[in-house]
Amino acid sequence: MFKQLNLPTISITLVFNLPIMRGSRRFIPAFFLLFIATGSINTLQAQQTDSVVLQNAQLPQILQYALKNQPAVNQAILNEEITRLQIRNRLADWYPQVNFNYVYQHNFQLPANVIGGNVVRFGVNNTSGLQFTASQNIFNRDALLATRTKDDVKLVASKATENAKINLVSSVSKNFYDLLATEEQRKVTEENITRLSRNLKDSRSRYDAGIVDKTDYQRATIALNNAVASKKEIEQALKAKIANLKFLINYPADKVLSVSYDSATLEKEIYLDTLSIPQYAKRVELQQLQAQLRLQEANVAYAKWSYIPTVTANAAYLKKKIISALQSSR
Repeated sequence: MFKQLNLPTISITLVFNLPIMRGSRRFIPAFFLLFIATGSINTLQAQQTDSVVLQNAQLPQILQYALKNQPAVNQAILNEEITRLQIRNRLADWYPQVNFNYVYQHNFQLPANVIGGNVVRFGVNNTSGLQFTASQNIFNRDALLATRTKDDVKLVASKATENAKINLVSSVSKNFYDLLATEEQRKVTEENITRLSRNLKDSRSRYDAGIVDKTDYQRATIALNNAVASKKEIEQALKAKIANLKFLINYPADKVLSVSYDSATLEKEIYLDTLSIPQYAKRVELQQLQAQLRLQEANVAYAKWSYIPTVTANAAYLKKKIISALQSSR
């Protein structure tokens, strides 16, 4: 007589999974990368808060400050670093992937069966398993594409950073010289006001003495008023250009920015070698387009490889240990 009793069975299972090498020599979890990116952003904000005050700063000092604190340049540098990490992540597919799994199961109560009028419990009390697997890519078109395009992808990212720096230097330099020209215009207007004030005083004296009529005095007054109005307009434009320069270099709006220049140095920088032949191959835009062209050609080759199967070498080792027990009760 064989009869199975529906008694409850309680078991506990423990699973340990340890990736020894997960496609890279240096395995970096995604949350750790997110923590690094967040920390980098917070660091940038702290650097912007603790900015140095620029007093009588010349163009090299302003450019150095801009390249260090401008968000667009910092973002381009971060994107370049992220691109390098992504390339390393894709190239990691060529590394062997080794996994170690260990499973342990313990049954607190075994199932019961009735055999010959006796209740017999039989089954497995403890079960443990050890599994060791390894795989190696031999041909993988995704990994092959990453290998062929890694240099061009790095080049595009680095040229994007270089282009951001060039645009920043160009914009800051234009605004710096525009600010200097406006400042010189303000000084010329002040000299004009001084001269017109003296002219008005002389015209008033000649008018009071009866030498000239009232027309000369009124003309001098109008000219002086126009010069004063022009000075106010230039001063407002000067404030706007200073604010624009602060914005370009990410300078705190509540801090004073004063610029200076050396006329002798500026005169030396005027001269340009007109005999030099332009080398268009050194243009950042052309290098970016050439790299993007090579990337498109690599994508075409990647599409042609779609019929080739993925070849992978796999190896596995499995060891299972079972401890069984036979219990009987009347």
